[in-house]
Amino acid sequence: RGAVDMKGFDALCLALVPEMLAAGLKTPIHILLSYDEELTCLGVADVIARFGQDLPRPGAVIVGEPTDLDVADAHKSIYTYRTTVHGYEAHSSKPALGANAVMAAAELVAGLNRIADLMATRGDASGRFDPDYTTVHVGVIGGGTARNILPKVCEFQWEFRGLPDLSPDEIPALFAADVERVTRERLNRFGDYGHIETEEDAAVPGLAPEPGSPAERLALRLAGRNHTITVPYATEAGRFQLAGLPTVVCGPGSIDQAHQPDEYITLAALEAGEAFLRQLVRDCAAGWSPA
Repeated sequence: RGAVDMKGFDALCLALVPEMLAAGLKTPIHILLSYDEELTCLGVADVIARFGQDLPRPGAVIVGEPTDLDVADAHKSIYTYRTTVHGYEAHSSKPALGANAVMAAAELVAGLNRIADLMATRGDASGRFDPDYTTVHVGVIGGGTARNILPKVCEFQWEFRGLPDLSPDEIPALFAADVERVTRERLNRFGDYGHIETEEDAAVPGLAPEPGSPAERLALRLAGRNHTITVPYATEAGRFQLAGLPTVVCGPGSIDQAHQPDEYITLAALEAGEAFLRQLVRDCAAGWSPA
């Protein structure tokens, strides 16, 4: 696991440290290895907060996720949530005596489906994303104890993957309006027993294009490319960008091999990544500047 996503790039960086030290770098190269990237991308937050304080502020950030060394200047965000509906148990022959948590949750899921349909009408005009709109998805749902008992609890997990220009507050606000309505219409009469809770599990901002940024110009030259791409997955790049740091995603290998039982990165991809990093060492030894 992780051979291409992204231990291959990490190994190349570490293997070239002796060459970096011997090169007399006029512009320093910093290697940042984070944790918890797969689920929340929170691992880099503490380090980013220290840039410009007790850590130097980077002139460019290259996130080495697998892109076949194409330079990605944009990706969607991903925000994930866990919603729990608390109802009130009763015999199913007397539904007025209880509050059905599963059916209340079903109304919220239907609301998310309407939000998904709304987002699908607001496509990205650039045509660079596939699909070219913000997606909303419910992936897990469960609740109830028996067919003839009104369920006390129902939980579902959902997410949205937003275009870079989508406000991260828009979809939660639309969902909150549904929560308020369902609580009022279905659950309120049971006081504290009937309520709905939503927890944010992960908040990974998107990466927006910054044409001509120092990171883009540098990575395009190192990779020998003349145009940028988008990637369908989310990365830590958006967190760096929110901190005002020029950032792109560019690394060896293909995402098609990631998250597979026999994940791998080819020797040819490693050799290409090695050439990319060796050119970076030469550029920084010559005094590369973001200006």
